[in-house]
Amino acid sequence: MEPKERLGLLFAGLFALVGTVFIIVAYMNWQSTQRIIKTGIETKGVVVDLRYGRDKKGRTTTAQAPVVEFTTSAGKSITYYSQTYTTPAGFAVGETVTLWYLPDDPQESITLEGTEIWILPAVFGGMGIVFSLIGYPLLIGSLRRVGKADRQPEGV
Repeated sequence: MEPKERLGLLFAGLFALVGTVFIIVAYMNWQSTQRIIKTGIETKGVVVDLRYGRDKKGRTTTAQAPVVEFTTSAGKSITYYSQTYTTPAGFAVGETVTLWYLPDDPQESITLEGTEIWILPAVFGGMGIVFSLIGYPLLIGSLRRVGKADRQPEGV
């Protein structure tokens, strides 16, 4: 196999692998969220603050994430700091929102209605599909070319 063929095969394989990993991450996140919604406790919370995001240099951005306070079925008050930053903000301070939590881990296993449910699966799933649609056809084509070259007698 020539270096050019190896490079093409490596490129195609890398795209296919990255696409597959992205799709798996999207699916696992979607499943985790659905598990919390189906088996968790649904309740209402109140948006008490909006936090601004920061870029890699530490500067404040326009993206905002809600801070939600709610009370568990056991009467414990929880403050949830969403990690989903959006522009414009998805919620307003004082707004009542629906959320789900797992009773055995109410501080960590929380899903907030709206963007938080679908944004990561949509982004990773979309990127996974794009990478896979580029990588797999290239990979199959490269493997076919390599297979044909291996079957041809030397000197032809």
